[in-house]
Amino acid sequence: MPDTRRRLALFLLTFLFVAQALLAGPLDFSSDETVTVTAQRAWEGDEVNVIHFSGNFELHAPDWSMAGDTAVVYGDLDDPDRVIVEGKPARVSFLRPEDDAGGTAEDEQIDGAAQFVEYFRATDKLVMRGNASLLRKESELSSELIEYDVETDRYSAGGEGGINILYRADDD
Repeated sequence: MPDTRRRLALFLLTFLFVAQALLAGPLDFSSDETVTVTAQRAWEGDEVNVIHFSGNFELHAPDWSMAGDTAVVYGDLDDPDRVIVEGKPARVSFLRPEDDAGGTAEDEQIDGAAQFVEYFRATDKLVMRGNASLLRKESELSSELIEYDVETDRYSAGGEGGINILYRADDD
């Protein structure tokens, strides 16, 4: 059964590539509960549940997206365990719920870019290497290496050249 799903997913990827490239802007989020993956080429490696992509890779899900030149997806395409994207730059975006002072939740968009981006879905952790940057509502962080916890909105950064943080004061 998993092989049938994988073959169907690869067929849909090939069929939808041109239409999706024309309709979806870079790092849009899926408008429903679907996950859409596009690339110029996809193949299964020797590993179980691992699919490789090359050429204009994009993954769009309801609350996260990734894009780059190449990618490796570990696990099911509709619910991967881990995704590695490389590019010049590779990009990632998240919508994360944010509580404001009134107690209501609204989504905040977090954008990241680096030469190498690795996302661990099970732990909601992001690792970015090589000219990495992380843009949040109130700040922009840049460094050679950034590790970011999407759920807790906490980061660790460093590497050659140090870190740079641009903080924007809230106008409220």
